[in-house]
Amino acid sequence: MTNPVDAKPATNIVDFKPKSHLDAQLQLTAFVQWAKQALPKGIPNRVHASIRWEDGSWHQHGVEGCSFTALGSTRTAKKEMQPPFTDFAKAVLVYQRIYRQKKLVKSWLSVLKALEVALVELTGARDATRVSAAVCDRACEHLDRHLTKGNNAYDYSKSLEALITLMRHKKLLRTPFRWSSPLKVKPRGTLKQQKADREQKLPSPDAIKTLGEMFTNDLILPLDIVVTSACALLLSAPNRVGELSDLELDCLVFKKNTNGNRRMFLRWFAEKKNQVKLVPVVKPEMEPVVERAITLLKPITDEARAYAAWLEDHPDEFPPHDGLPPKGLDEPLTFAEACAALRIAIPESNTPRSEFKVQVLKLLDKRKALSPAARALLAEIRDGWDTSKGKRIYVKGKSGIQGFEFDDRCVITLRKLNVLLREKYLPKDFPYTTPYVEGKVRVKYRDALFTVRTGALSEDSGNIVAKRGFGVEIAANANRMAVQLGGSQKNPKHISIFTRHGYHGLKVNTHAFRHELNTRMHQAGLSQFLIDAFSGRTTMGSVYNHETIEEKKQRVAAYHPKTKDSNAEQRLATVKTNQPLSLSQVRALRNGERDRILHFTHVGFCEHDFAAEPCPKMGACLDCGRLCCVKGDDVRLANLKEERDDLQYRLDKALERRSRGDFGAEDSAKTLGEKLFKCEALIQTLENPDLEIGALVWNADNGWTLTKNAAAMSGLIEVKVIEDEKEPQETLPSLEDVSALLDEFED
Repeated sequence: MTNPVDAKPATNIVDFKPKSHLDAQLQLTAFVQWAKQALPKGIPNRVHASIRWEDGSWHQHGVEGCSFTALGSTRTAKKEMQPPFTDFAKAVLVYQRIYRQKKLVKSWLSVLKALEVALVELTGARDATRVSAAVCDRACEHLDRHLTKGNNAYDYSKSLEALITLMRHKKLLRTPFRWSSPLKVKPRGTLKQQKADREQKLPSPDAIKTLGEMFTNDLILPLDIVVTSACALLLSAPNRVGELSDLELDCLVFKKNTNGNRRMFLRWFAEKKNQVKLVPVVKPEMEPVVERAITLLKPITDEARAYAAWLEDHPDEFPPHDGLPPKGLDEPLTFAEACAALRIAIPESNTPRSEFKVQVLKLLDKRKALSPAARALLAEIRDGWDTSKGKRIYVKGKSGIQGFEFDDRCVITLRKLNVLLREKYLPKDFPYTTPYVEGKVRVKYRDALFTVRTGALSEDSGNIVAKRGFGVEIAANANRMAVQLGGSQKNPKHISIFTRHGYHGLKVNTHAFRHELNTRMHQAGLSQFLIDAFSGRTTMGSVYNHETIEEKKQRVAAYHPKTKDSNAEQRLATVKTNQPLSLSQVRALRNGERDRILHFTHVGFCEHDFAAEPCPKMGACLDCGRLCCVKGDDVRLANLKEERDDLQYRLDKALERRSRGDFGAEDSAKTLGEKLFKCEALIQTLENPDLEIGALVWNADNGWTLTKNAAAMSGLIEVKVIEDEKEPQETLPSLEDVSALLDEFED
């Protein structure tokens, strides 16, 4: 990585301070004047030097998505934002982009467009000082009408809240007021809508399979290699396509875990977090894919990286090439030599002078985003240009006019051409691949993995720009990837990589790979916090999860056994085959509780932790609430029936002894009767045909333990306390029912 751009954050811009003695209109005028003065001061760090206040669009000057058109304007029916509201809108955007250093101003610009329409409808004027709560409400209606996708209207209305706060703070309102948006967040939608959202945002399996097939084939066209390699990298880590611009050639990092196994990481810039992070490749199987992608890209991009390094190291020199005239940087050039230096072909029907005028002067005149140096140089050439029709040239022995002679006073040199060439072909942020962002460590073209010559990936082999190749660009930029993976409706000549290779009907969105990996990580059981950190995201991670209801149900069931459809059947198979059964397979673990293997008895299994203490019941399983039986376990059901028969025999004997008045027979008969009734209830429950096979049937506890028995015998507690602590059981009878049963036995 390289250090941030040399220009440090501007400290010479002073915040606009309201003057209490001015009214709102004068305050607005002062605010606009402040913005006009602050605009050029912010140029070194935030926008390009070509920006001018009077321009109708600041998009090409470094303020992305900023075009001062009216609400509802389209390319075919363009409507401009009207003064005096335009100056207010520009001042607000200067405050946001230049002073507050906000990267994007699209939401604020949309709010301003809606506010202009609402002002005209309710006040009949475009005076920003007359904004009121009613105007804001009407603006929200326009936002809701024009921004129908997702929660865009709601999100933009929050920007309107911030704008009103700013206007109130700067005293730009005739009548100050407080306002909050009436718009509400839209619900996620029905299951049907979520299914449609899943189908729209996730890539189709056929598209991913096809990209994999093309990637493994021996591709020849550099464009195909770039597209498939970029897709391979996007499927190896959950990152954004725009972040490919900050991916270096030397981006691989290898680390060893505690077991000594080596894992591959990618040094990747997280756009939302504004920091470089090491992203592990999602699966070890994808590591050879990443290495192959870099191996394929390196031969295509090596020369362009070396060229970018030369351009950076020699900013005042003209790029060398085979057709460059052997002249010094400041020696005058003829128009033929100037065209040769710029690799401009001269057709037989034209002259070098006229071709230079068409290919250089007129083309640059059409560009609004020109630096002051280039603009001054063009003005110098124009001032020295002979605008007459020229002096006719006649040659003896030849009939007709043989040409024209012009009295051009402008001097063209390689140094001057170098300025125009770099202005025309080099990106505005050169030598860096991305615009300046406060605190961001940027990558240079000389180090970027996807650096190519300008036009090197053009589908049209006869493209003029491709033949010249004076500039550099990022091969896997968002626009190119979108066209290559989805085609272009505006230009049918631009066909997708699928169509070129005979896979008709396939297309995929560049952001779909990120949705795919995030969904797979959810399915693998990763937490939302970990997935967000892995994906370089700060908020809204849940919108990337496109699991179906069935998949979510299965994932919850894997964590909570009681909700798992297949768990009952698997558990029964474990019990029948005497395989180890863990506590987590029968109930959810409590906070801080460790998982362990359960102990099997002759009538079921016990959840008691024998490693912590001996059995507090002394083996009296039918009196313990930690005993659990499994429906369908025929062996232990048979043991329960044998236990029932034995209890019945012993109860009969106890009743016989009680009738004779034997000492202790009364208590023995009562205890045996309780156990018999409970055993019979367990058997009836397990034989209930309505109960699902593999279901768990937990026993009821009578509250008695050795410790409580000793405490009762010592007089520390009463026996009644033990009876009161008995856990309620829905399926098994209470002690009152057991007592009634004993009365029936006595009768």
